[in-house]
Amino acid sequence: MPTAFGAKLPTPPEGRRKAVSERKRMEQIYFFSEGKKRLFYGDANGAAYCLGRAIKSDPYCDACYYELSNAYALASQLPEAIHLARSAYKLDSANVWYALHLAQLCAGSGSNLEAQQLFEAAIAQAPRITDAYYGLLAIYDSRNLYDKAVQLLMQYRQIFGADEVNILSMQNFLLKQGKVSEAIAEVKLLIDQHPFEQQYRLLLAELYGAAKADSLAFEAILQAKDIDSTSYEFQASLSDYYRQTSNFDSYFRCLVQLFSNSQTPALRKQQVLGFLQQFPAIERDYVPIIDSLYALARTAYSYRQEGLYAAYLVQTDRIDYALNMLKLIVLRGENDDRLCDIFLNGQKSQFFSAHADESLALYGAWRLYLDLLLFRQEWELLEHEADRYLKMMPDKHKAFYIKGLSCFQQKNYNGALNAFLQAQKHSAAPADTAFLVRLYSSLGDAYFYLKDYAKSDKYFDKALRLDAGSYSIMNNYAYYLSLSNRKLKKALKMSKAAISAEPENPVYLDTYAWILYCMGKYDDSKQIFRQALVKGGDREPVMLEHYGDVLYKLKEYSNALIYWQRVAEKGGNSPELQEKINNVKK
Repeated sequence: MPTAFGAKLPTPPEGRRKAVSERKRMEQIYFFSEGKKRLFYGDANGAAYCLGRAIKSDPYCDACYYELSNAYALASQLPEAIHLARSAYKLDSANVWYALHLAQLCAGSGSNLEAQQLFEAAIAQAPRITDAYYGLLAIYDSRNLYDKAVQLLMQYRQIFGADEVNILSMQNFLLKQGKVSEAIAEVKLLIDQHPFEQQYRLLLAELYGAAKADSLAFEAILQAKDIDSTSYEFQASLSDYYRQTSNFDSYFRCLVQLFSNSQTPALRKQQVLGFLQQFPAIERDYVPIIDSLYALARTAYSYRQEGLYAAYLVQTDRIDYALNMLKLIVLRGENDDRLCDIFLNGQKSQFFSAHADESLALYGAWRLYLDLLLFRQEWELLEHEADRYLKMMPDKHKAFYIKGLSCFQQKNYNGALNAFLQAQKHSAAPADTAFLVRLYSSLGDAYFYLKDYAKSDKYFDKALRLDAGSYSIMNNYAYYLSLSNRKLKKALKMSKAAISAEPENPVYLDTYAWILYCMGKYDDSKQIFRQALVKGGDREPVMLEHYGDVLYKLKEYSNALIYWQRVAEKGGNSPELQEKINNVKK
């Protein structure tokens, strides 16, 4: 059979309907019936072919356009389906089913105003078609027309009565309007209809809680308990009540019951634990109980659950345990073919729909693992783990950047430069300005230590063009210029800007003072160094040595010796420092 899709779409002729011959009429009837049959069996292409033939036989057949629209909709070709639905509606605007079909297609394409008008017209013409009400209700919701939604639900109620869906929808829209008391009245009506449905009493408790009517909320929860005290929904509601009333001892006792309940979904447990992580002060007060909650939640393996536990260990200062947990998570993930396939193929992976959440959890665990190694300054291990990360994760630029940092800290400047250049090559998102600023600054660092000053300056300038207010980059750039005794006026200007922004920062003050030293302004340099030392710089060997250098230039040799010796006591035994000390002693 020829392919139907992709051909030019038929359009009804203008003017009055013209009669067709008996042969054409019989052809139209045959192809229309055949098209509907194929549509029933899900053969969208075959249905489109037959219905297109039917329209050729009778271009005025509104039902043919309607069914052909259904075929295109089945094939997910929405614009074409809408065009054909409009054609059917144009030929017979009195047909309410055509109006509803076109309204539903318009709603699906985001043409909400047109969909609203069509739904409203359909209800006015045929007020007993229930589908039209809930289609229109969804449009009102998307357009925040809550008053209209309530009016529509009242109209529905007058015709069909107040059923469960109607009452639940009404309380939902009343809540969106902030009418909590009216929403409570709706739920009470629902309880009258279904007195033994626990979920509605728990919903009532939730609404009372929103209205700050704590005693009434607790009463509703107790009524729910009388219906079923073992349900996880009741235990969850009671725990929420204790949390909202800040009764944390009772709250955590309820959580133990909730997590012990075999009915409680794993996702609910994860939501609770994720919520608790937002309040580390509370977590620290209840560590033994929360430990037991994690033990109860971890009965079935989940990357998300294990990642939550690792984050909890970090928040409770158990970094070593967290690192061990994360090592196990990433090792398991490395050997999980489903998740590796998702990282490789994204949404095209056959496992994406079933395991996308787990892949996100594994990604989060990897990132936390690398961040902790960075925090612990375990540079050699971090370099190794960055290589492992590169083999499976899609964001290569971040992995290369982390590898570059670890190489740099190990003074492997060539390795750092190569990794940073790879990060630049793989960075496919120029809009990620923050990352590029860090990357360009790091390239500036690497090139400086490799004594390629021109490229170092180039990358620092690129970083500052992206973020002209980055005072840390200004400070580093200025310091490097002073160390290489170049562009000292530019260095001084950048350093001034940094200390103007953060006048209490001893590192910035040290840079400014050292630039003054390089410019031969020893008295000014001394005054700034004294400020830096008072503000905490006296703990830094580099600043102490710099201050000694200034004092030496000012011929305060004994004072210079004192500061250089303090540096030596702190472990700063470089050959250059020892030579300075020996020269003064002579």
